Order: sequence, then structure tokens, then C-alpha cells
Amino acid sequence: MLLALPHAASRRLLAALACVLAALATAVPGPAAASAPVAVADPSSFRYEPLPAEGSVDFVIDRRSPTFEFQTGPSAYRAFRLPDLSHPYYVEVRAFLDGPKDPEGARVFYPVMALLTDDFLVSRQTELDFLRFDLPVFEQAAAPAYRLTVGVDPARARERYLIVFTPAILMTDRALPPISTPESAVNAARVAFLGAARYGRLRITLHSGSVPGSPPPAPDDGL
Repeated sequence: MLLALPHAASRRLLAALACVLAALATAVPGPAAASAPVAVADPSSFRYEPLPAEGSVDFVIDRRSPTFEFQTGPSAYRAFRLPDLSHPYYVEVRAFLDGPKDPEGARVFYPVMALLTDDFLVSRQTELDFLRFDLPVFEQAAAPAYRLTVGVDPARARERYLIVFTPAILMTDRALPPISTPESAVNAARVAFLGAARYGRLRITLHSGSVPGSPPPAPDDGL
């Protein structure tokens, strides 16, 4: 449910949206141009980069990244090996916005995560509905970004690998919905209103424990 905000709060909200997108022009430089590596035919042949047991890793998906024909179409990707842990943890991926100051020209790499078992079979894959848009004025974030979170319980699954890519179907232009009221600003922040990018700047972070706000795990039935 959307809540009506006072007029002053409306101005502050709209100003915040404009400011954080304007900051993109001075953000970390975008991907450098280079030839893409030849796509491999099987995930078992991917190069998996190790992830730390806790903490963050910044990475870029660009023209130098490998490509693969996923079920959603071809996409550049990065592949990671999950740490060898015995306790539950969750993985958080943030995709930072790139582009000009004009919000209509800003773009983002909409991330999808696929988790693979130790024999390289897909255990599960996230959907775009899992994405949340974080604004620095509202979230614990230093820059506007789309955030994707997934929990991992080593005691209940054999998930050992993680692949980050984007659905090829998103590679079309999108129009930014009009933002004239607090309600429309909140709505725009909740949906994928920015154009999709083939490449982007991302950060992956591992946290101990369960995903915040998630229900407690069901008791083990012994099977």
C-alpha cells in the first residue's frame, strides 16, 4: 500500500531521486572495450572464482567477460565458487546504475543468480521479481543499486557454484514512468523502470545467518 506524504516530503523524495541518478556521471568508470571470450558449451568448463567466507567482492561484467547461451538467451556472466561452510549464510548481489545524468538515459545490468550443485546441475535460479531497488537515502547503500539476495544452507543442499548473468530478453529500450508525486516516485523505485544493460558494475557480499525477514527453516523431517 502506498502512503501519502506531505508536500515537503514529496519535494525531498523527488530531489533525492534526481540527485542519486545525477551522481552516476562521476561514478566508477564503466567497462573497457575488448573482445568477448569464446563461449563455452558446458558450465563444468566455466572458470569459477572463489568467494570469501564473509565480506564483499567488487567485479565488472563487460566485453571481456565470457558469454554463454542461457535458457533466457546469450549473456555475459561471471561464475563463482561458494565457500566451504557448514552454517547457513546468504549471498547479496548489487548492480550499480550506469549512464548519463538524465534518468531516462541511465542503464543497469539486471542480475540473475543461478546456483549449481557440486556436479554442475542447476539447483535453482532467481527471478527478476527478487530484485529490490535501493536508494542511499532509504537503505544502507552508498550508491543507487538493484539488490538481489538468496539464502544458502549447506546442510540442506549441495550447492557449490553461483553464476551471475542477465536475461537477454531485457535488451530493449524502456521508458521511465513519469515521476510527479510521492506515490509515482515510490512506484518507479519498486519496478524495473531503467533500461537494461548488457554489462555492468556489481558487488557480491556474503553474510552469515538467514536472509533478513525470511521465515525460520522448517524442522528436519529426518528423510
